[in-house]
Amino acid sequence: MDAVTRKRLEFDRIVACAATFSLSDMGRDALASTAPILHRAELLPWLERVRELCNFLHEGEALPFSRLPDTRGIMTRLELRESCLEPQELLDVHDLLDASSKLRTFVYRHRSVYPELYSLVSGLWLEKSLQYEISRIVDEEARIRDTASDGLQVIRHDLREGRGLLRRRMERILKRCREHGWLMEDTVALKHGRLVLGLRVEYKHKLQGYIQDYSQSGQTVFIEPAEVLELNNRLQDLELDERREIERILREVTGRVRAEYENVLHNQELMACFDALYGKACFARETSSVLPALDTGRRLSIRNGYHPWLLWSHRGQQRAVYPLDLELGADEQVLCISGPNAGGKSVAMKTVGLLSCMLQHGFLVPCSESSVFPLFDDIFIGIGDEQSIENDLSTFSSHLVEIRRILHGATAASLVLIDELCSGTDVGEGSAIARAVIERILRIGAKAVVTTHLGELKAYAHERQGVVNGAMDFDNSSLSPTFRFQKGLPGNSFAFAMLRRLGFDDELIAEASSHLGSVGVAMERMLDELREQLLHNRELESDLRKAQQQLAGQREALLKEREEFERGRREAQRSAARDVQKEVEYARKEIRSILREAKAVPGGRGVEDARRKLERVKREAWQKEAGIAGDIPAAVPDVQAGDLVTIVSTSTTGEVVQVQGDEVVVQCGNFRLTTSPSNLQKTSRKQSRRDERKQAGSAGWSAAHGSLDSTRLDLRGMSGDEAIGEVERLIDRMRLQRIGTATIIHGKGTGALRLRVIAFLKEHPAVQGFRLGEWGEGGAGVTVVEL
Repeated sequence: MDAVTRKRLEFDRIVACAATFSLSDMGRDALASTAPILHRAELLPWLERVRELCNFLHEGEALPFSRLPDTRGIMTRLELRESCLEPQELLDVHDLLDASSKLRTFVYRHRSVYPELYSLVSGLWLEKSLQYEISRIVDEEARIRDTASDGLQVIRHDLREGRGLLRRRMERILKRCREHGWLMEDTVALKHGRLVLGLRVEYKHKLQGYIQDYSQSGQTVFIEPAEVLELNNRLQDLELDERREIERILREVTGRVRAEYENVLHNQELMACFDALYGKACFARETSSVLPALDTGRRLSIRNGYHPWLLWSHRGQQRAVYPLDLELGADEQVLCISGPNAGGKSVAMKTVGLLSCMLQHGFLVPCSESSVFPLFDDIFIGIGDEQSIENDLSTFSSHLVEIRRILHGATAASLVLIDELCSGTDVGEGSAIARAVIERILRIGAKAVVTTHLGELKAYAHERQGVVNGAMDFDNSSLSPTFRFQKGLPGNSFAFAMLRRLGFDDELIAEASSHLGSVGVAMERMLDELREQLLHNRELESDLRKAQQQLAGQREALLKEREEFERGRREAQRSAARDVQKEVEYARKEIRSILREAKAVPGGRGVEDARRKLERVKREAWQKEAGIAGDIPAAVPDVQAGDLVTIVSTSTTGEVVQVQGDEVVVQCGNFRLTTSPSNLQKTSRKQSRRDERKQAGSAGWSAAHGSLDSTRLDLRGMSGDEAIGEVERLIDRMRLQRIGTATIIHGKGTGALRLRVIAFLKEHPAVQGFRLGEWGEGGAGVTVVEL
């Protein structure tokens, strides 16, 4: 990408903005010299590093160092063998090494959060001996420390002692001269490195000493008193010794730095690179930029994309920046954007080019993360309204020269941007040339975005495979552009709407319309109708998406509510089971107590009292169980005739024969059961066969214990007491297995057994009702009981 393209895309402005955030000149220069990266595998790590730095900034973190000096000039000086670094230069080297050490240590501690940054800074040289050596020699103000060497420490001690003595002597002489009125200047001055007193010229012989200088007027003579001459000489010698010792120390430390030249240079380059990344990250934060997807093919999809320079320049102002939604599929090669003047065509085209350019230079871009960008080997841009005065070219000629340059340089992996393609000449000729240019671009295979007002080019784009129309929208009601891009339709130039907006009279507009011709008017009307239909369809699509999202939310809420309900039901069942268990334990204790009391009472009276107490305990237990059962919410399955179900209370599998309100008739083998839907659970035929095998395996035990058929009880041949005991046990089983109805067979005979059973059922608290059997059920020989 050449400098002209960078300027036309305003990429140089983006680089300059990002450079304001860098900490050093070498970081800013690294930003400016960034080259585009053409391969995804090489580009992605650099983009990830900027994104990690953005996350670092969003967390409110600060860099572990505040100063990053530019050491490039220092490293250049070190290439000269006899060069010696100054204290400030040594301090800059120290601060570079210190920043490198702090950065690497910080990123290492957070390497799981910033893996790509760690892969970069892990290469920093971290030997601290040189850093410590410089710190021992030079302080934070770039002054040589007294402790830099033993010799320097002695020299500076002697200097301080000598200067103190010299100052006291000079003050004493100054006081004497002041008392005699010899002074022209009432201070101690410094001339040629010597301390002197300024005397009136007429008194120069009053003070014994050596004349060092005269004032410009000749009225003042500066005399070094003889009594401090030796002390001044001694101090000069000490100062010379100090300079020699400092030079020796600096050369020694410079040699240490030169010995680590490659390592220091490596840190300088990596820190400059990091500084450039930091500038990019700060700019990304200011423009809300993200890392979109990088496509390995040819698809371009920009979602909610903004022109970065407009975002930056309009920040803090009441000026709107409009997002761009634009997509070109892998098989869509050229996009022709048309629409009103000042409607955003050129901005849309430049946004495509600038975002692509930024991305390949390692910048994040202001768009949605769902956006997709291919990688280009080069970007070419031609602007239609430039002219070359130097080469004596007209606007159109200059435009054609640009197109020739683009066609000669573009490849199948290039992006071509041409503004106002072939405008500025005869419409017919311009359209023909524009079509030929697009055909050449198609043969080259490059991706291209062009803007146009040419009607024939719009029709061509509609018919030609690989070329697609796009329009910048216009609001007919307000007669103003909306800056929204619409793919698939050619745009209207809205020249007549602009006439109305600018206040032209209706007569002129009508006359202009008449010159347009019926075909032109029909074309404009058709475009308006298509645009309105497209907007209507998009509104319907938007409404449909919202309805789908709303339904999805409602479904999720219902599923969550159902889950909560099931959790509550299971908890209620567990709680009820615990309560029943407690009651069973209590009943057992009561029974054991009653039995002990019965044994203790002689005769039959104790047994009769025990029977009554047992009946009371059972009634209380049944009443509590009934109360608990009534409080338990049950998940009622939706069963229909023909469904395979399992009766939960008996673990019996059967087929639903009939559903009658709150009762379900289930065919289980050779008999039918009537139960409630809450006592059923749907099952599959595979599960049914497993259940049948289980039931077959346990059938012997069930038959032996009289529970093969829990809904029928045959009392024939039993005495009254025996029969009542069996009826009691039947009701217990029904309650335990939650069976609603059962049939008691007592036979017709004399009716005594039937009357005894009915009398017992009338008094039992768990019985809701009973009736004699109907014809086909056994008639008066059976009683059907309902709990």
